[in-house]
Amino acid sequence: TPGTIVEDTLLDARRSNNLAALARADGRLALAWVDISTGEFAVTGVEASALAAELARLDPCELVVSDRLLARPEFGPLLGELGPALTPQPAALFDPAAAGRRVMEHYGVSALDAFGIESRAEAAACGALIDYVSLTQKGRVPHLAAPHRQTADAVMAIDPATRRSLELAQTMTGERRGSLLGLMDLTITGAGARLLARRLGAPLTDPAAIGRRLDAVDHLLADEDLCADLRRLLDGMPD
Repeated sequence: TPGTIVEDTLLDARRSNNLAALARADGRLALAWVDISTGEFAVTGVEASALAAELARLDPCELVVSDRLLARPEFGPLLGELGPALTPQPAALFDPAAAGRRVMEHYGVSALDAFGIESRAEAAACGALIDYVSLTQKGRVPHLAAPHRQTADAVMAIDPATRRSLELAQTMTGERRGSLLGLMDLTITGAGARLLARRLGAPLTDPAAIGRRLDAVDHLLADEDLCADLRRLLDGMPD
């Protein structure tokens, strides 16, 4: 499926291939996403009013969602806009209790606290993703990092219309060239290109975190030899 491809020849190394799952439990929503080609795994709680912005930020190549949730009038039209990227699944896949057990079994832990998972919706989204990957990979689940929980207010929410008008990752005509990312991307590895794209698409909101990032940039700008050495070393590394 689009989100479970791992063959290098079929993937764009400079773009994250996010497989996402949307779950709802106890009136709360959660999004989990994984790039199974790299093992990166994350989850966040999301308000219904911010769902469109979160989906635009993640830009998943495939979204796994419960057929029951898809049938709800407040979510169906929005999710339907994803078109071929939408993969409805039986509601049983998103059962919070079963999904939580699946996460604990997969990582060999006795509680979800170790991952910072705070709601049944977050557990359901993570477990559904692991089950879906196992299903599509015929039980041979690739290495997945432990899910990292992101707080909803850690990054700026940018709605789809604003994101398009800002031309962060692509121009109004759908091209990467001419966008902010296209102009800024001087990275020399696929991993670096993906990181830059994520950072441009999800600006930080915490002043302390912004300061740490700026300090790191300033350090490299001030030491041109170090920067050149790092680029030379990275240039010889595979993804």
